[in-house]
Amino acid sequence: MKKSIAIFVFRLICVCIPFLGQAQDPQLSQFYAAPLLISPAFAGVNSTSKVNFNHRNQWPNLEASYQYTSITADLSLGKYNSGLGIIATTDKQFANLKTTTLGLQYAYHIDLSPDQTFSMGMEGAYVNRGLDMSSLIAGDQITNLLSSGGFGSTSDPLLSNINNLRGYVDLSVGGLLNTKNYWIGVAAHHINQPNKSLIASSEEILATRFSVQMGTKITLQENFYEADSYEDRNSEKSLSPVVHYKQQGDFKQLDMGAYLTWSPMVLGVWYRGIPLAKSKLGNPNRESIVGLIGYRQDNFSIGYSYDVTLSQLGPAAGGAHELSIAYLLDFDFSLKKPFVKWKRNLSCPKF
Repeated sequence: MKKSIAIFVFRLICVCIPFLGQAQDPQLSQFYAAPLLISPAFAGVNSTSKVNFNHRNQWPNLEASYQYTSITADLSLGKYNSGLGIIATTDKQFANLKTTTLGLQYAYHIDLSPDQTFSMGMEGAYVNRGLDMSSLIAGDQITNLLSSGGFGSTSDPLLSNINNLRGYVDLSVGGLLNTKNYWIGVAAHHINQPNKSLIASSEEILATRFSVQMGTKITLQENFYEADSYEDRNSEKSLSPVVHYKQQGDFKQLDMGAYLTWSPMVLGVWYRGIPLAKSKLGNPNRESIVGLIGYRQDNFSIGYSYDVTLSQLGPAAGGAHELSIAYLLDFDFSLKKPFVKWKRNLSCPKF
Protein backbone atom coordinates (compact mmCIF):
# COMPACT_ATOMS: atom_id res chain seq x y z
CA MET A 1 0.00 0.00 0.00
CA LYS A 2 2.85 2.36 0.85
CA LYS A 3 4.43 1.70 -2.55
CA SER A 4 1.23 2.43 -4.43
CA ILE A 5 0.94 5.69 -2.51
CA ALA A 6 4.55 6.46 -3.42
CA ILE A 7 3.92 6.14 -7.15
CA PHE A 8 0.79 8.25 -6.84
CA VAL A 9 2.78 10.97 -5.11
CA PHE A 10 5.51 10.79 -7.72
CA ARG A 11 3.01 11.03 -10.59
CA LEU A 12 1.55 14.06 -8.87
CA ILE A 13 5.04 15.60 -8.63
CA CYS A 14 5.63 15.01 -12.34
CA VAL A 15 2.32 16.61 -13.26
CA CYS A 16 3.21 19.62 -11.15
CA ILE A 17 6.78 20.02 -12.48
CA PRO A 18 6.08 23.43 -14.09
CA PHE A 19 5.13 24.70 -10.65
CA LEU A 20 7.92 22.94 -8.79
CA GLY A 21 10.40 24.64 -11.09
CA GLN A 22 9.64 27.75 -9.03
CA ALA A 23 10.07 25.96 -5.67
CA GLN A 24 12.63 26.94 -3.08
CA ASP A 25 16.01 25.35 -2.45
CA PRO A 26 16.83 23.31 0.65
CA GLN A 27 17.42 25.58 3.62
CA LEU A 28 18.90 25.54 7.09
CA SER A 29 17.52 27.37 10.10
CA GLN A 30 21.05 27.76 11.50
CA PHE A 31 22.18 29.49 8.32
CA TYR A 32 25.23 31.16 9.92
CA ALA A 33 26.42 27.74 11.09
CA ALA A 34 27.00 26.96 7.39
CA PRO A 35 28.06 30.32 5.92
CA LEU A 36 29.43 28.83 2.68
CA LEU A 37 25.88 27.75 1.81
CA ILE A 38 24.71 31.36 2.16
CA SER A 39 27.35 32.84 -0.14
CA PRO A 40 30.75 31.90 -1.59
CA ALA A 41 32.01 35.29 -0.36
CA PHE A 42 32.35 33.77 3.14
CA ALA A 43 35.16 31.40 2.06
CA GLY A 44 38.22 32.13 4.21
CA VAL A 45 36.84 35.50 5.27
CA ASN A 46 37.92 35.19 8.90
CA SER A 47 41.64 34.65 8.02
CA THR A 48 41.33 31.18 9.53
CA SER A 49 40.09 27.82 8.32
CA LYS A 50 37.18 25.78 9.66
CA VAL A 51 34.99 22.75 9.09
CA ASN A 52 31.20 22.71 9.53
CA PHE A 53 28.72 19.82 9.75
CA ASN A 54 24.96 20.39 9.56
CA HIS A 55 22.00 18.02 9.57
CA ARG A 56 18.29 18.89 9.28
CA ASN A 57 15.38 16.50 9.82
CA GLN A 58 12.16 18.20 8.72
CA TRP A 59 8.62 16.93 9.37
CA PRO A 60 9.79 13.69 11.06
CA ASN A 61 6.21 12.64 11.89
CA LEU A 62 5.34 12.41 8.19
CA GLU A 63 6.20 9.40 6.04
CA ALA A 64 7.44 11.80 3.36
CA SER A 65 9.94 13.50 5.71
CA TYR A 66 12.81 15.60 4.42
CA GLN A 67 16.45 15.19 5.47
CA TYR A 68 19.36 17.41 4.53
CA THR A 69 23.05 17.03 5.43
CA SER A 70 26.02 19.24 4.57
CA ILE A 71 29.76 19.22 5.22
CA THR A 72 31.63 22.40 4.35
CA ALA A 73 35.21 23.56 4.82
CA ASP A 74 36.87 26.87 4.05
CA LEU A 75 40.62 27.25 3.76
CA SER A 76 42.31 30.58 4.41
CA LEU A 77 44.91 31.84 1.93
CA GLY A 78 45.71 35.03 3.82
CA LYS A 79 48.96 35.68 1.97
CA TYR A 80 46.89 36.11 -1.21
CA ASN A 81 43.88 37.82 0.45
CA SER A 82 41.84 34.80 -0.63
CA GLY A 83 39.96 31.79 0.58
CA LEU A 84 38.83 28.45 -0.83
CA GLY A 85 35.57 26.74 0.04
CA ILE A 86 34.57 23.10 -0.33
CA ILE A 87 30.93 22.02 -0.02
CA ALA A 88 29.27 18.62 -0.04
CA THR A 89 25.53 18.26 0.54
CA THR A 90 22.89 15.61 0.20
CA ASP A 91 19.14 15.74 0.65
CA LYS A 92 16.43 13.09 0.50
CA GLN A 93 12.77 13.73 -0.30
CA PHE A 94 9.82 11.31 -0.31
CA ALA A 95 12.33 8.50 0.52
CA ASN A 96 12.92 8.14 -3.25
CA LEU A 97 14.34 11.39 -4.59
CA LYS A 98 17.95 12.18 -3.61
CA THR A 99 20.17 15.10 -4.60
CA THR A 100 23.93 15.28 -4.03
CA THR A 101 26.06 18.39 -4.56
CA LEU A 102 29.85 18.80 -4.67
CA GLY A 103 31.17 22.32 -5.06
CA LEU A 104 34.31 24.46 -5.00
CA GLN A 105 34.40 28.15 -4.07
CA TYR A 106 36.90 30.97 -4.38
CA ALA A 107 36.70 34.32 -2.58
CA TYR A 108 38.89 37.43 -2.73
CA HIS A 109 38.99 39.77 0.28
CA ILE A 110 39.79 43.48 0.13
CA ASP A 111 40.67 45.34 3.35
CA LEU A 112 39.00 48.74 3.09
CA SER A 113 40.19 49.74 6.56
CA PRO A 114 41.37 47.97 9.73
CA ASP A 115 37.71 47.30 10.57
CA GLN A 116 36.15 46.88 7.11
CA THR A 117 36.51 44.05 4.60
CA PHE A 118 34.78 43.61 1.26
CA SER A 119 34.66 40.07 -0.15
CA MET A 120 33.68 38.72 -3.56
CA GLY A 121 33.14 35.02 -4.17
CA MET A 122 32.16 32.58 -6.88
CA GLU A 123 31.14 28.92 -6.84
CA GLY A 124 31.02 26.07 -9.31
CA ALA A 125 29.22 22.88 -8.31
CA TYR A 126 28.22 19.58 -9.85
CA VAL A 127 24.79 18.30 -8.84
CA ASN A 128 23.59 14.71 -9.20
CA ARG A 129 19.84 14.17 -8.87
CA GLY A 130 18.59 10.59 -8.70
CA LEU A 131 15.36 8.65 -8.26
CA ASP A 132 15.15 5.19 -6.69
CA MET A 133 12.63 3.38 -8.90
CA SER A 134 12.78 0.08 -7.00
CA SER A 135 10.12 1.09 -4.47
CA LEU A 136 7.66 2.56 -6.99
CA ILE A 137 4.66 0.60 -8.28
CA ALA A 138 2.55 1.72 -11.23
CA GLY A 139 -1.20 1.32 -11.49
CA ASP A 140 -1.01 -1.44 -14.13
CA GLN A 141 1.24 -3.46 -11.82
CA ILE A 142 -1.46 -3.40 -9.16
CA THR A 143 -3.90 -4.67 -11.79
CA ASN A 144 -1.46 -7.49 -12.58
CA LEU A 145 -1.24 -8.34 -8.89
CA LEU A 146 -5.01 -8.64 -8.57
CA SER A 147 -5.38 -10.73 -11.72
CA SER A 148 -2.30 -12.96 -11.72
CA GLY A 149 -0.85 -12.67 -8.21
CA GLY A 150 2.34 -10.88 -9.31
CA PHE A 151 3.31 -7.29 -10.09
CA GLY A 152 5.11 -8.04 -13.35
CA SER A 153 6.56 -5.19 -15.43
CA THR A 154 4.94 -1.86 -16.15
CA SER A 155 4.03 -0.23 -19.43
CA ASP A 156 3.28 3.13 -17.83
CA PRO A 157 4.47 5.75 -20.39
CA LEU A 158 5.45 8.20 -17.66
CA LEU A 159 7.82 5.79 -15.95
CA SER A 160 9.39 4.74 -19.25
CA ASN A 161 10.42 8.37 -19.89
CA ILE A 162 12.12 8.83 -16.52
CA ASN A 163 15.89 9.02 -16.21
CA ASN A 164 17.11 7.54 -12.92
CA LEU A 165 19.95 10.09 -12.74
CA ARG A 166 20.41 13.68 -13.80
CA GLY A 167 23.65 15.63 -13.51
CA TYR A 168 24.23 19.32 -14.13
CA VAL A 169 26.62 22.20 -13.39
CA ASP A 170 25.45 24.91 -11.01
CA LEU A 171 27.06 28.39 -10.74
CA SER A 172 26.73 30.99 -7.96
CA VAL A 173 28.26 34.35 -6.91
CA GLY A 174 28.20 36.56 -3.82
CA GLY A 175 29.50 39.69 -2.15
CA LEU A 176 29.94 40.63 1.52
CA LEU A 177 30.77 43.83 3.37
CA ASN A 178 31.86 43.06 6.94
CA THR A 179 32.75 45.68 9.55
CA LYS A 180 33.39 45.80 13.26
CA ASN A 181 29.72 46.20 14.12
CA TYR A 182 27.60 45.21 11.12
CA TRP A 183 27.56 43.19 7.91
CA ILE A 184 25.57 43.14 4.69
CA GLY A 185 25.81 40.58 1.92
CA VAL A 186 24.13 39.62 -1.33
CA ALA A 187 24.25 36.35 -3.25
CA ALA A 188 22.82 34.81 -6.42
CA HIS A 189 22.66 31.01 -6.74
CA HIS A 190 21.90 29.02 -9.93
CA ILE A 191 22.79 31.96 -12.17
CA ASN A 192 23.03 29.57 -15.14
CA GLN A 193 19.49 28.26 -14.41
CA PRO A 194 20.22 24.55 -15.07
CA ASN A 195 17.64 22.00 -16.16
CA LYS A 196 17.11 19.46 -13.34
CA SER A 197 14.23 17.45 -14.84
CA LEU A 198 14.34 13.65 -14.58
CA ILE A 199 11.88 13.26 -17.45
CA ALA A 200 13.34 12.85 -20.93
CA SER A 201 12.65 15.70 -23.38
CA SER A 202 11.34 17.86 -20.52
CA GLU A 203 12.61 20.96 -18.75
CA GLU A 204 12.46 21.78 -15.05
CA ILE A 205 14.46 24.99 -14.84
CA LEU A 206 16.06 25.76 -11.49
CA ALA A 207 15.26 29.43 -10.98
CA THR A 208 17.98 31.79 -9.77
CA ARG A 209 17.82 32.35 -6.02
CA PHE A 210 18.66 35.86 -4.79
CA SER A 211 19.37 36.55 -1.13
CA VAL A 212 20.29 39.45 1.13
CA GLN A 213 21.89 39.00 4.55
CA MET A 214 22.36 41.80 7.05
CA GLY A 215 22.67 42.41 10.75
CA THR A 216 24.54 44.18 13.49
CA LYS A 217 26.44 43.10 16.57
CA ILE A 218 25.88 45.01 19.80
CA THR A 219 28.87 44.22 21.98
CA LEU A 220 28.37 43.97 25.71
CA GLN A 221 32.10 43.67 26.37
CA GLU A 222 34.26 46.34 24.76
CA ASN A 223 37.61 44.52 24.70
CA PHE A 224 36.19 41.62 22.70
CA TYR A 225 37.50 43.02 19.39
CA GLU A 226 41.04 43.21 20.71
CA ALA A 227 40.95 39.55 21.75
CA ASP A 228 44.03 37.55 20.81
CA SER A 229 43.76 34.51 23.08
CA TYR A 230 41.39 31.67 23.86
CA GLU A 231 40.56 33.34 27.18
CA ASP A 232 39.37 36.50 25.44
CA ARG A 233 37.68 34.58 22.65
CA ASN A 234 35.66 32.62 25.21
CA SER A 235 34.38 35.75 26.94
CA GLU A 236 32.19 37.20 24.18
CA LYS A 237 28.99 38.89 25.31
CA SER A 238 26.90 40.34 22.49
CA LEU A 239 23.44 40.71 20.95
CA SER A 240 23.06 40.25 17.17
CA PRO A 241 19.79 41.20 15.41
CA VAL A 242 19.72 39.62 11.92
CA VAL A 243 17.67 39.66 8.72
CA HIS A 244 17.92 37.11 5.91
CA TYR A 245 15.75 37.56 2.80
CA LYS A 246 15.47 35.05 -0.07
CA GLN A 247 13.60 35.10 -3.36
CA GLN A 248 13.46 32.32 -5.95
CA GLY A 249 10.91 32.68 -8.72
CA ASP A 250 7.57 33.40 -7.06
CA PHE A 251 8.83 32.12 -3.71
CA LYS A 252 9.79 34.75 -1.12
CA GLN A 253 10.96 34.24 2.44
CA LEU A 254 12.19 36.39 5.31
CA ASP A 255 14.03 35.28 8.45
CA MET A 256 14.33 37.89 11.20
CA GLY A 257 15.42 37.50 14.78
CA ALA A 258 18.37 37.81 17.14
CA TYR A 259 21.22 35.86 18.74
CA LEU A 260 22.35 36.43 22.32
CA THR A 261 25.93 35.30 22.94
CA TRP A 262 26.92 34.98 26.57
CA SER A 263 29.96 32.77 26.33
CA PRO A 264 30.10 29.89 26.30
CA MET A 265 26.33 29.80 25.57
CA VAL A 266 24.44 31.13 22.55
CA LEU A 267 20.65 31.56 22.46
CA GLY A 268 18.64 32.54 19.39
CA VAL A 269 15.06 33.03 18.26
CA TRP A 270 13.67 34.20 14.92
CA TYR A 271 10.56 34.23 12.79
CA ARG A 272 10.36 32.74 9.29
CA GLY A 273 7.75 34.17 6.93
CA ILE A 274 6.46 37.45 5.56
CA PRO A 275 3.70 38.59 7.95
CA LEU A 276 1.77 40.87 5.57
CA ALA A 277 2.11 38.72 2.43
CA LYS A 278 -0.03 35.80 1.25
CA SER A 279 0.69 32.78 -0.91
CA LYS A 280 -0.90 32.16 -4.32
CA LEU A 281 -3.59 30.14 -2.55
CA GLY A 282 -4.42 33.11 -0.34
CA ASN A 283 -2.91 31.66 2.83
CA PRO A 284 -0.75 33.79 5.16
CA ASN A 285 2.95 33.58 4.31
CA ARG A 286 4.13 32.23 7.62
CA GLU A 287 6.28 29.17 8.12
CA SER A 288 7.80 28.78 11.57
CA ILE A 289 9.31 30.17 14.74
CA VAL A 290 12.83 28.88 15.38
CA GLY A 291 14.55 28.50 18.74
CA LEU A 292 18.29 27.82 19.12
CA ILE A 293 20.64 26.83 21.91
CA GLY A 294 24.37 26.60 21.25
CA TYR A 295 27.66 26.06 23.07
CA ARG A 296 31.04 27.43 21.97
CA GLN A 297 34.37 26.91 23.71
CA ASP A 298 37.85 27.48 22.29
CA ASN A 299 37.74 26.17 18.69
CA PHE A 300 34.67 23.95 19.05
CA SER A 301 30.98 24.83 18.76
CA ILE A 302 27.74 22.85 18.67
CA GLY A 303 24.18 24.05 18.20
CA TYR A 304 20.66 22.63 18.21
CA SER A 305 17.54 24.33 16.87
CA TYR A 306 13.89 23.42 16.54
CA ASP A 307 11.33 24.86 14.11
CA VAL A 308 7.76 25.24 15.41
CA THR A 309 5.57 25.01 12.30
CA LEU A 310 3.09 27.87 11.83
CA SER A 311 1.86 26.98 8.34
CA GLN A 312 -1.28 24.94 7.61
CA LEU A 313 0.81 21.79 7.88
CA GLY A 314 0.69 22.40 11.63
CA PRO A 315 2.74 21.12 14.57
CA ALA A 316 1.53 17.54 14.00
CA ALA A 317 4.17 17.21 11.24
CA GLY A 318 6.87 17.35 13.92
CA GLY A 319 8.50 20.66 12.97
CA ALA A 320 12.20 20.43 12.16
CA HIS A 321 15.23 19.39 14.20
CA GLU A 322 18.63 20.74 13.25
CA LEU A 323 22.15 20.03 14.52
CA SER A 324 25.34 21.93 13.73
CA ILE A 325 28.95 21.16 14.70
CA ALA A 326 31.94 23.33 13.79
CA TYR A 327 35.67 23.34 14.44
CA LEU A 328 37.90 26.36 13.89
CA LEU A 329 41.42 25.43 12.77
CA ASP A 330 43.31 28.74 13.24
CA PHE A 331 45.27 27.64 10.18
CA ASP A 332 46.38 29.52 7.07
CA PHE A 333 47.33 27.31 4.13
CA SER A 334 49.37 29.98 2.32
CA LEU A 335 51.94 30.63 5.06
CA LYS A 336 55.17 28.78 5.81
CA LYS A 337 54.20 29.00 9.46
CA PRO A 338 50.55 28.14 9.00
CA PHE A 339 49.22 28.81 12.49
CA VAL A 340 48.03 32.39 12.73
CA LYS A 341 47.28 34.64 15.65
CA TRP A 342 43.53 35.02 15.97
CA LYS A 343 42.54 38.66 15.54
CA ARG A 344 38.78 39.00 15.95
CA ASN A 345 35.51 37.35 15.03
CA LEU A 346 33.35 38.30 12.13
CA SER A 347 30.55 40.54 13.26
CA CYS A 348 27.98 37.99 12.05
CA PRO A 349 27.05 35.23 14.54
CA LYS A 350 28.22 31.65 14.39
CA PHE A 351 24.86 29.84 14.39
